[in-house]
Amino acid sequence: MRNMAEDRALASPSWTTPGKILLATDLSSRCDRALDRAAQLAGQWQARLLVLHAMDPAEAFLEARRLDYLPTWRRPPDPARLVEAQIRRDLREQPGDVAVRVETGMPAAVIEEVAQAEGCGLIVTGVARDESLGRQLLGTTVDRLVRRSTIPILTVKSRLRPYDEIVVATDFSDPSRQALEAAAKLFPRSAITLLHAFEMPFAGLLDRHDLGDRFRALEVEACDEFLAASALSEEVRRRVRVLIEHGPPEAVIRAYLRERNVNLVVLGTHGRSAAFDILIGSTAKGILHSAPADVLLIRQPQ
Repeated sequence: MRNMAEDRALASPSWTTPGKILLATDLSSRCDRALDRAAQLAGQWQARLLVLHAMDPAEAFLEARRLDYLPTWRRPPDPARLVEAQIRRDLREQPGDVAVRVETGMPAAVIEEVAQAEGCGLIVTGVARDESLGRQLLGTTVDRLVRRSTIPILTVKSRLRPYDEIVVATDFSDPSRQALEAAAKLFPRSAITLLHAFEMPFAGLLDRHDLGDRFRALEVEACDEFLAASALSEEVRRRVRVLIEHGPPEAVIRAYLRERNVNLVVLGTHGRSAAFDILIGSTAKGILHSAPADVLLIRQPQ
């Protein structure tokens, strides 16, 4: 008979390094960090890099109207060609296997559609930016994208440096287990810290000092079962550092990232559902927005 770990391994996706990475850019300077990271990962994994700029229909319409009033000899080249030229200038000496696409449509929908059609294994984005038309990529667009896409999404906030240590946030659920397995496979040379933060119910009403120890013991037992049921090899399991802390997950994770200067946190989320399309999950969404580090979001297959 198969044990629980074997059953879970059969049900888990087979994590491999992506053969193609999609970088979604709004061409702002804050997306330069995402461009550098996407190019670095493409080189590390020997993957193709596809750079996509999704032009909002309103942006494309206003640009077309502006050009209509210019004489033909004063009209600049096709906007898509200008965007491609800018992207290639920004790439500088990055890997040569790079394709550039410019599409018109609502950014989140365009990014997901192109990523699926191109068979991309990772979507890389930048961070939110408060500017007018054409600079909307990472406010509402990222929120919409993480609610829609089944492809892992890396939101880049930090400057380019190695992912020496990776924090995997866990609540011992299947999605967080898949996030741990993905992190171990994608970054085999990085130290992994499995971080679980818990809050005791009615903690303010409890005055017995040993209750905190009992709760922690239960969480440690749950973590042992979580790791034993994962598809990680014994060698990988031994190099996973486990931290179980009492406190609100967002605050504990944010404090650890800052204290240790960690620049990547990996999260798991549930698969596509009516509820998920409305919200990501309060903890995951809070970490996505507040973590002072890059965030890799892994969605559990439906």
